[in-house]
Parts: sequence; structure tokens; C-alpha cells
Amino acid sequence: MTETPGGAAEGRFLPDRRTLVLLGLLVAVAFVVRVDLLRNTSSPIPPAPAVSDAAAYRLLASNLADGKGYVRPFDLQRDGRSVASAEYPPGFPALLAAADLVGVSSEAGQRAVLCLVGSLTVGLVGVAGFRLGGRHAALLAAALAAAHPSLWSTDTSPLAEPLAAFLGMAVVVAALAVHQRPSRWRWVALGALAGLGGLVRAELLLVGPLLVLPLAWRLPGDHRRRLAALALGLGAMAAVLAPWTIRNAVAFGRFVPVSNNLGSVARGANCDRAYHGEFRGLWVTNVATDGGLEVDPDGRCFTGFDVTHGQDEAQSAAALRSAGLRYARDHAGELPGVALARIGRTVGLYRFDQQVNFARFEGRTARWDRNGTRLFQLLALVALAGAVVPWRRRGDGPRWVLVVPLVAVLATVVATYGNLRFRAVADPVVVVVAALAVTDAVRRFATART
Repeated sequence: MTETPGGAAEGRFLPDRRTLVLLGLLVAVAFVVRVDLLRNTSSPIPPAPAVSDAAAYRLLASNLADGKGYVRPFDLQRDGRSVASAEYPPGFPALLAAADLVGVSSEAGQRAVLCLVGSLTVGLVGVAGFRLGGRHAALLAAALAAAHPSLWSTDTSPLAEPLAAFLGMAVVVAALAVHQRPSRWRWVALGALAGLGGLVRAELLLVGPLLVLPLAWRLPGDHRRRLAALALGLGAMAAVLAPWTIRNAVAFGRFVPVSNNLGSVARGANCDRAYHGEFRGLWVTNVATDGGLEVDPDGRCFTGFDVTHGQDEAQSAAALRSAGLRYARDHAGELPGVALARIGRTVGLYRFDQQVNFARFEGRTARWDRNGTRLFQLLALVALAGAVVPWRRRGDGPRWVLVVPLVAVLATVVATYGNLRFRAVADPVVVVVAALAVTDAVRRFATART
């Protein structure tokens, strides 16, 4: 079996045994690093606030594990009301509920589970690096992912981002597998993984179709073969999403594909305080993240879902969404500047200190958010420098696949609001691109010397 100049063996998708062993060691190192951070007393990770997304996820999971259904968590906790909910996508609470059912119910224990998920992401980063650049790219990418502060900060947080990053890389690897050998089951796996990702984070709903469509279009043969591949990929994705969408239709009497979150996001991200001043580019609610300081005393941003007076969550979400979109239309001239602020907040180029200080309200440490964002910026520069060299070359896979998650994250941020943790799906991809850029440069230098 021969190797391409990029180092990937022809006909082989997974790395050779030696490379797999080394990748396994890096996965183990990644897990040790992440668990050690959980136990670090000199720079302790703050607990999740009592009223936060993290707390809501844990309550949703506990209710699922106890057979109480998918209901609004704080309503049930506060006054015992069981109100159907789709405020949060179900994928992450389902993972925590599974952990709860096997006895891992504490916040620390569930963070350790997420550390394991994040460590497996390191392995997927290595597989993608191997497929696109060979052994050296695989090992460099996995080593960077294992030691990247943004990744380990994300992986120790009690939010959905560790699972989103894992599924995002799994979809990328599945797309590379389809490109190498477009078998029926590989198309199904790609679509199914994209569907699972869509049940965790909204941007992964974009990644699936943006990968399936060009991969199917590039297939050799007639249009029937391409349409069949398209049907397999998108059909598998739809099949994974369908049970939850049907549940929502039954619960709310209307079409809610995944969540009602778009309503709260649209209202909180499109209002005066989210367009001007110190909170520009953010999502704004009537109570700040410290739980006390009112930043929206007039209630012109997001003030919560109104599920009283016979109105359910989906109806409230529709009203919120309508108000948010109406504000955006009325202030369309300001949208380009607001979009830049949203992007700047996500990549650490706008009000960075403010963004870093939000970390503790999401169960992360400001130190690692700061260091991780600086490393992200460095790797992004390396990746951009490497992209100057044409990617149609040496390796045994389509490098354009790596662009798709980045585009999906960028589109989601522009349409919603900025947050450092929204890079979760993009961070591992940037690591792979940077590793490819470095190994390409080393290879070119070595070739020039000889």
C-alpha cells in the first residue's frame, strides 16, 4: 500500500496502527489535562450560577432521568408547574440525562463526562488531519487540540459546546469518509451525525446540507446517482430530526423544527441595548449575568417567555421572534456595524475584556478564555497564511470541507449575537487548518532544500 505525498495511505481512511496508538496517547493526555483543570485549586473553575443555561440543562436532564418529561425547568423547580418546553435543543440534556441514569448526577461528575467527550474530539481532529495531510499533520493537529486552552476551557464547562464540538468534527470526518468512498452507509452516517448535531447546536443544522450538497454534486456518473446520494444524506438527517419535530408539533400544535430558542435570541439580540453602547453585539435580557444589576429596566429586550394566560412557549417565542425581526428591519442600516461587533466579540477583537469576564457566569475561568482566544487568533493567522497556497494538492481529501463549519459558525454569529463560546465548533477546525499549513510549509522547505 503506497502513500501520497501528504502521507495518507491510498485506500486507507484511518491512520496506520502506529499513528493510531500515538493519537490514542494524545487523547489520554487531553483527558488528563481536562480533569486536572477540574481539580485545580489554585485557579478553580467557578460553579454554574443557580439561574443560567448550565443550570437549566442540568434540571432538564434531571427531569428526563426522573421521567418528568421535557418541561420548562425553572417553572417546575419554582412552583411545580409542568409546562412543555423546547427552549433548548434536546441533544445535550439527553446526554446529561444518560449520565444521570448511570449514577453521574453531580455537576463535577457531568463535567468529567464532558471532558471525556472533548478528549474524543482530539482524536477526531487527528483523523481529519491524517486524511487531509498525512501522519505529521494528524499528530500536530491532535497535540494542538489536546493543549489548546480554548478547547479545554470549553470541555470543562457545563454547557452544550463540548458535545457540539465533538459532533461538528464527527460530521467533518464523516464527510471525508464519504469523499474517499461514497458508500450508502457512509452517506447515511454523514446525514445522521449532522442531524444529531442539529439537536445540539443551531449551526450544525447548516453544516449538514452544506456538506451533503457539494459532495453529492461532485459524484461521477449521472444525475440519478447524485440525487440518490443527496436523498440518503439529507434523508438520514431528516430522519434523526423528525421524532423531536413531531413531538414539538404535538406539544405546541405548530411547526417547531428543533427549538423555540430563536424567539429569545431574536428579541435579546435586536433591541436598543444590543445595538448601541457597551452591550453592542450581545444578547441582552432584563437582568444581567451577575443576577442583580438591571441593564434593561424598560424591558425592551428579552424579558423571558410568557407562558401565562393560556399562552404556551411556542406562541411566546413567535411573538418574541416577530418583535426582534421587526426591530432588525426598522434598524437595517445599523446591522452591518452590529454584525461586525458580533463577530468581533466571538473572535476576541471587540470588547474582549468584557467578554472574558462573562466566562465565570458560564462556568469557565477568565484566564483560560483569554489565553485560548489569543492562541485561536495566532492559529487563525497561521491558517490564513497557509490558505494562500492552493489546497488542490498532495493530500487525499477535499480540504474545502474544513471551510464549511467556519462558514456556518460565522453565519450563526452574524444572525444572532457574539460570544467566545460560540467558536466551539470552529476551534477544532482552525487547529486542523493551522496544522496543515505548518506541515505544508515544512514539506515545501524540505523539498526546496533537496
